[in-house]
Amino acid sequence: MSLHTISAILPWIARRSQKRKRSRRDRMILCLMGSWKIFYGLLLVIVGIGAFDLIGKNLSAEVWALVQRWNIDFHNHYIQLLFRKAALMDGKKLFYISMMTFGYSALFFIEGIGLILDKHWAKWLVVLVTASFIPGETLRLIHQFDWLDSILLLINALFVAYLVWQIKTHDQPHKSHRNKTRVQTILLGMKKRVKA
Repeated sequence: MSLHTISAILPWIARRSQKRKRSRRDRMILCLMGSWKIFYGLLLVIVGIGAFDLIGKNLSAEVWALVQRWNIDFHNHYIQLLFRKAALMDGKKLFYISMMTFGYSALFFIEGIGLILDKHWAKWLVVLVTASFIPGETLRLIHQFDWLDSILLLINALFVAYLVWQIKTHDQPHKSHRNKTRVQTILLGMKKRVKA
């Protein structure tokens, strides 16, 4: 029997070989996305530790020490904004910020590990969480444009679009394939009973 005849008789064999070719590339993309999420989670852990370390300290004095250590222009717009924000912070707000940062980092770790392991729930989690931030980020970019934020928004939008495409095209055939094999097994069992 030729390979074409076998694939005509057993069509899921041909689909399985196509899935292997697609799945290597798709798994590589999912691993890259998962690695990005884990990297982002690590950055948030560092920020959370830094915010937790600043609880109980004079934030304005800490910002002033950083400005002097790094020779940053005190009259810079962003430094002035940082001083204004530091003056409004107290220990309770810093505690909440650090806890929220740790929570987001845990979410990013879960998303990243789930994507690396190619879990269906992780794809949905990334789609739902990331897509929920896109409208707010777009609105913020409309009011105050920034190249870095626009690039990050584009990356997140591409993540969502790719994962939705992945869920629609790759995850659905697995279910139908399982259902077909169950139906084929049931029909085969019925044929055996009829013959017996």
